[in-house]
Amino acid sequence: MPRLGWASFVILGGLALAAPARAFDVQLDTDTSFQIYEVRSPTARAFMARRRLLSRLGVRMTHDLTEPAADGSAIRLLAEGQLRLEQDFGETCLLDRELCVVAVDADDAGAWQPLAADTRLDVPSLWVGVSGLPLGVTARLGRQLALDTIGFARFDGLSLQSAPVRWLRLEAFGGMLVRGTSLAGTSRSDPQGSIRLDTERDVPWAARPSDTWVLGARLSGGPGRLLSLSIGYRYMWDGDGEVMSRISAGASSQPAPWLRLDANAVVDLFTEEVIEARGTVRLGEGAVVGHAQASRHVPRFDPGTIWAWFAVAPINLAEVGARWEVNDDVSMGGAIKGRYAELSDGEDLDAGLDGWLRARWEGVRFTWTGFVWSGALGPLAGVHLGARRPILGWLELGLAVNVWYFEDPNRQDLSGVVLNEVLEGRFRISPETLVVTELQHATSRVVGHRFRGLVALRVETWP
Repeated sequence: MPRLGWASFVILGGLALAAPARAFDVQLDTDTSFQIYEVRSPTARAFMARRRLLSRLGVRMTHDLTEPAADGSAIRLLAEGQLRLEQDFGETCLLDRELCVVAVDADDAGAWQPLAADTRLDVPSLWVGVSGLPLGVTARLGRQLALDTIGFARFDGLSLQSAPVRWLRLEAFGGMLVRGTSLAGTSRSDPQGSIRLDTERDVPWAARPSDTWVLGARLSGGPGRLLSLSIGYRYMWDGDGEVMSRISAGASSQPAPWLRLDANAVVDLFTEEVIEARGTVRLGEGAVVGHAQASRHVPRFDPGTIWAWFAVAPINLAEVGARWEVNDDVSMGGAIKGRYAELSDGEDLDAGLDGWLRARWEGVRFTWTGFVWSGALGPLAGVHLGARRPILGWLELGLAVNVWYFEDPNRQDLSGVVLNEVLEGRFRISPETLVVTELQHATSRVVGHRFRGLVALRVETWP
């Protein structure tokens, strides 16, 4: 186990021993799933027979350092730790020969894949903190997640939050970005387009490990529902230079119970371009609520990589829809959508419809969703039908059927119908423990038959 993984249990265990049991709350939750799947293609010589184990353990603790006031406020010691294990088993073999490929074997130059790994053990979070300090300050130190309009970033460092008055909130954080080359880290927070590997072998398309640092701040507040404003900033750099410099702004308002307005945007300060923008209007209250939304996304990559030199295709989306709560047992909704892509050699236009229906009858919950798109990306349509019913109080069974139709205008051989069936069982062993089993089958003309099995165990408790 990585040193950081051991450290999580040492720190959290030490806190448990140091605090009185009467004022110490501990929450434990864990998820473990095991998948079995097989993938074959009628046009390829290889097949994949794989098994995958995913397990996550989380611990959260709180301890009152002062006696709670009349409103329940107090200075509290906080701690959180998570440990995640991903383990793959199985084979990738040829159909016409007794030969299997081991992608993680670095000694086999013809099969080795630098990004492949059978075992991944990481620590998503590990921090200690204090809340309830003067001026509403909360401080956290360790591995944590920053999430706002600019995006998410997992980092090892310090974060501060303050709410000196009810209508104002300040946040700031800084530290080292958690990358795939970090201790007990993954590449989920790596800048787009940047690939770094810690390996003794030469990989031309990857760079050596480099520490990436991140700083961020956010200010938000306003006079309640009438108006709420926010502004944020994030800056990242590594040994090769600047990686990111972005500012965000947002506003929301609910001048009446039947009207809500939301808008936000992100500006890349390197190019002085709006790379993310979204605006939403919601109308109505009660049984019928309508909405209209428009958004824009411009891809961005690490400016120190070759991907930053290529032309990008901004994507603009718009939709208008509504939701209707017919009664306590039936609800439905739908939307009209459009997509406009700005390509370097032209434009892409697409339009679509989607709808959904949820109903409950004789203890059975039914769901139906459907969509249809047409335009530059070719015809695309799909329908989902599902039903779920609790049995005996501790067992719930579910059945779903999905059908998709697709056509690729650039490749005539990629078209047809995909049929997928799913059978699910949910077993409630105790109020804190749930076992989920799932069997799936999918078939199409392009890839043939595919099978997948899943068993998942979920536990959440307060010791």
